[in-house]
Amino acid sequence: MPIDWNRVVFTEHMTEAAAVEGRCQVVFDFGSERACYEMTVLRALVGAAGQPFFAYGRNLDDPGGYRPVGEGASPEEALQECLAEAGLYHRRRVKQATT
Repeated sequence: MPIDWNRVVFTEHMTEAAAVEGRCQVVFDFGSERACYEMTVLRALVGAAGQPFFAYGRNLDDPGGYRPVGEGASPEEALQECLAEAGLYHRRRVKQATT
């Protein structure tokens, strides 16, 4: 049974909160550059988010490395933006490695 977030009280000291909408794993493969990301999509519950949904990625092969972020009016838009950011990052790495 899903949580009814309207019944949860966030105090003034809880400045940001978000609920997980979904997760997935995505592999980017640009030949010489390959990376596996876990993508997480969240819905803002409290805070000054620009959009109601945001997504972030974590490179499973390099947890301390680049973390793409995306925002959107829907969970799908936020994930799409995050995927685009991750793809751009890895394409640049491939291009830089060949020059």
